Amino acid sequence: MTLSTIGCASGSDVVGPSHDVVQTGTASRPADGYEYVAKRSLAVVGLAEARGISPDVARLAVDQVADALDVCTTEQGRSGTVPRGAARVIAQIGASGAVEATSLRVDPGEGVPAAALLCLVAPTRRLTFPAIDAGARGLAIEALWGQAP
Repeated sequence: MTLSTIGCASGSDVVGPSHDVVQTGTASRPADGYEYVAKRSLAVVGLAEARGISPDVARLAVDQVADALDVCTTEQGRSGTVPRGAARVIAQIGASGAVEATSLRVDPGEGVPAAALLCLVAPTRRLTFPAIDAGARGLAIEALWGQAP
């Protein structure tokens, strides 16, 4: 007797094949839909997606951006008030490993676009990745700044 003959007559009670994913080692579990989240005193950066990049390299990149965003936000706070902000950056990575293009979506607010360009996009543009010809590579990150996480 097979399992398909056991149960109710309705086909709606049948569960199809499944695939369980178990993360082991140093891999982080997704938090709030992000592949990785880096929290700093005045900044939070989440890795929304990475393509053609190993998870370890993507996490390192997010940590670097989070560090730079936190330092920049702190420095801006010393010279005045830092606007609370949020933004999403999509970075396209070329075969050389350099960030070749970025796309920015910013929450509205006075000073938020300028802070996003200076404190989030600039550090993202400075990232370097292993030089490989792996087709389309890139990452999408989302960030909040100006408030303690």
